Amino acid sequence: MNVELSSLFGVMNVIQEYDLKISEFENLLQRITADMASGAISERTAPSEAWKRTQRDIAIFRNLAKQIGNFMLILKPERAPTIKRHIVALTKPLSAFENILQKPEVSPEDSRIALEELRKATTEGSNILELAKEIRDNPSESISTILKLKEIYDAKEYLSAISIPEAAYVRFEGLKKEIKALRLSILNLERSLTNLKNSLDAVSAEVSKFRPLSEEKTQKEQGNSSQPSGRNKEED
Repeated sequence: MNVELSSLFGVMNVIQEYDLKISEFENLLQRITADMASGAISERTAPSEAWKRTQRDIAIFRNLAKQIGNFMLILKPERAPTIKRHIVALTKPLSAFENILQKPEVSPEDSRIALEELRKATTEGSNILELAKEIRDNPSESISTILKLKEIYDAKEYLSAISIPEAAYVRFEGLKKEIKALRLSILNLERSLTNLKNSLDAVSAEVSKFRPLSEEKTQKEQGNSSQPSGRNKEED
């Protein structure tokens, strides 16, 4: 199998796994929300009991959110700031929920706050789920190109397995040209992405060298003040 097809099937595996993670995340989100709505987890639940009931689900919930976030960054890198903001908005209240319930002594007010943090996490979980489905159905242009190539490749594999009249075979020569053109597009896209990454790395390296003007001015003033004036030298 050539390099282009290896990359192609790798992307397809990513999308399939991504779809599976979305389903797992959605099911777990529904279960946690249902437990809160039914009172299985409430302010009246003893902190130790609440932690015992939720510990495993919370750990899986956080892990799935991070995995989905990584998939979204692959499929829609131009949405990176939004994706990262949503993931932080979910993991932060989850950590607060855990920290409160694991305190040596938990007051009723602490239990109320912990439950409120969990509500924030589930609300943000719904936002992440919506964003994840949107990106799944509308990935970046490069991913869409790869998916189109996969569809054409599957059609080609099917057609090569059946006998067809000579006239029909000639018509499929156009399909072969499309496949070749798409493969070339994939190669060009990979080169462009590599060049873009190198350019971004170079820009990032240059930007890191800059300092605030006020800081540079302060350093110069300090340097000047540490040197004796020419007049003082003459007097000596």
